[in-house]
Amino acid sequence: MVTVGSVTREAAAARFPFLAAKVSGRRGQIKEFTHRDPDYVFWVHPDGRLHDAKRSHRDNVPRGHEGIEDDEPDYGGFLRGRIASLGSDQLVVVYCRPEALAVAGDKLRQFLRGLAQLPVPLDDRALVVSDNADLYGTVADLYRRAQEAEPSGRADGGA
Repeated sequence: MVTVGSVTREAAAARFPFLAAKVSGRRGQIKEFTHRDPDYVFWVHPDGRLHDAKRSHRDNVPRGHEGIEDDEPDYGGFLRGRIASLGSDQLVVVYCRPEALAVAGDKLRQFLRGLAQLPVPLDDRALVVSDNADLYGTVADLYRRAQEAEPSGRADGGA
């Protein structure tokens, strides 16, 4: 399980118990939490455009890309995710390969471009995890990770 960023797994588990190192049924708990009352459900196109999936990825696939649901975990180059809150704590769950957001690169830039278009408030302290509970840190951590890798210093890759 990947754990990177400024938040330890123990601190993450204090906010969201299903993120603890050893939890039985973790994926089910993450799914239950994010599906119960999501703040936002999204797809991010490979070029970074955000697509509102309303309340269901399966029912609201980007037009012309209906087969991406069958290409798990790569989704035809798209990223899919959900934002959910527990009090003032926000969790962003991204369905992706474990390494996708752990290091600077194309997937991280794609994800951050999508986040920049969100129509809902997203706190920089929101935790970002995979559907398998890989912990990528906070939204601020992801922007820092991307910025440190870009020669221009821009987390959006200069777009």
